[in-house]
Amino acid sequence: MLKSGNAGQLEVLVVDDDKVVTLLHKNSLKSSHIEHPPVLCYNGKEALDYLQKNDRSDKHFLIFLDLNMPVLDGWKFLNKLKKNPPQAQVYIVVVTSSINQQDYLKAQTYDQVIQFCRKPLSSQCILKIKKLEPVRQFFLRGVEETKETEK
Repeated sequence: MLKSGNAGQLEVLVVDDDKVVTLLHKNSLKSSHIEHPPVLCYNGKEALDYLQKNDRSDKHFLIFLDLNMPVLDGWKFLNKLKKNPPQAQVYIVVVTSSINQQDYLKAQTYDQVIQFCRKPLSSQCILKIKKLEPVRQFFLRGVEETKETEK
């Protein structure tokens, strides 16, 4: 008998201190057919606390991370993850209003960062994310199951 539960599921977090931006991102994700309702965190500390409480080796997190926030900013969040990696698989999309090329280059030095998007989160950026190798399995599952049953 197959074991059901959270194995293989993707949990989505939106981490941004601006409540209007988090609402925009939540709506963009929904309109881009990401059925996983996001957990909203208003700084890096809230996101880190949430990850630590829910950290298991069978969990997968897709985190949309702002860089400039109070309490614990995106860079410090990334550094804490690097120093103390969770058991869960964590995929990070940096979402920022920064136009500084150095931010883009610095973000690429973190293993968990899979994409860099400009604010506000656009449907084009979400579409690119859904096709990225580490996370596309979560968005193609229904298609793959259909292909398997047709064989």
